[in-house]
Amino acid sequence: MKRNALLTGSFVLAGLALIVAGVLWLGGRSLFSQRVEAGIYYRGAVTGLVVGAPVTFRGVPVGQVKAIGIEVDSRTLHALIAVVVQIQTGAVRLSDQGSATAEKLDIPGLVQRGLRARLVAQSVVTGQKTIELDFLPQTPVTLYSRGPRPEIPGLGDRFGALADQVAELPLRDTVAEVRAVVNEMRLTLQSTQRAIDGLQVVLAGAATEVNGIGTEARRTLAVAGGAVRQVQVSAVGTLDAVTRLSESSRRTIEGTQPELQRTLSGAREASESARLAMDRVAELTAPGAALRGDLDAAVRDLSQAARGLRDWSELLEEKPNAVIFGNRRE
Repeated sequence: MKRNALLTGSFVLAGLALIVAGVLWLGGRSLFSQRVEAGIYYRGAVTGLVVGAPVTFRGVPVGQVKAIGIEVDSRTLHALIAVVVQIQTGAVRLSDQGSATAEKLDIPGLVQRGLRARLVAQSVVTGQKTIELDFLPQTPVTLYSRGPRPEIPGLGDRFGALADQVAELPLRDTVAEVRAVVNEMRLTLQSTQRAIDGLQVVLAGAATEVNGIGTEARRTLAVAGGAVRQVQVSAVGTLDAVTRLSESSRRTIEGTQPELQRTLSGAREASESARLAMDRVAELTAPGAALRGDLDAAVRDLSQAARGLRDWSELLEEKPNAVIFGNRRE
């Protein structure tokens, strides 16, 4: 009996030792490491974040989520999600001080230098999220805590803003507009199809007409070809006649060339004689020439004679017997 009790106690002690060893191994011997707590406040939803979720710094585990709560402003009913995280100081090493301790890990100073806590999706399938720490000095700082626990500014999920914007989109109106556009496109396609069918009919008729026109054109070309051949034959005959006429004209011109030359010589001599005569007439009729004075005197005498004849004719008209009795006027 005592031996059985001793064996039972030995098994119990061995089991407890194994449990303690497993806890130490699974916890990474973190039961005896120093930790510092910090608060993180999120204004939006933290769906997928649970107690015990890991806290990482660029993928390196440095702590875990200890608690998740809700803080509501009694006046404005504005709710904040308060998350308490534990950071293992042994996981952080300061380059000038070695391993960090709870007293050396100055979280407010790190926050001023850009330390932020962002929600990150750990698994797309399960939707679980973790908290990732990083230095992002370009992001704004908004602190909500008034207690002794240091606060790390929280940043929402990278896709949270996009999800909020998508949620604010008028999806119903957009879907209605898309449906209207699809209907318009369908009607347009139907109209286009009808127009294409009509165009095909027109093209078929046009093809028939074109075939008929082609037949008529071939006939016309055949007739025109015959006419062109006749014109060619007539043109050949005409060219032969013109050639013979030009040859005859050439022989005629060659035969009459001496006579033409004599005629041209006579014409040149006649023109020269006419020119000399005109020069002579110009000399005789020039002002101051002797013949010009004689001609002027003769013209005056002729004028006087003509005047006397006119007077005599008038006298005869008045007195026909003046030839017998003289030209005395009463």
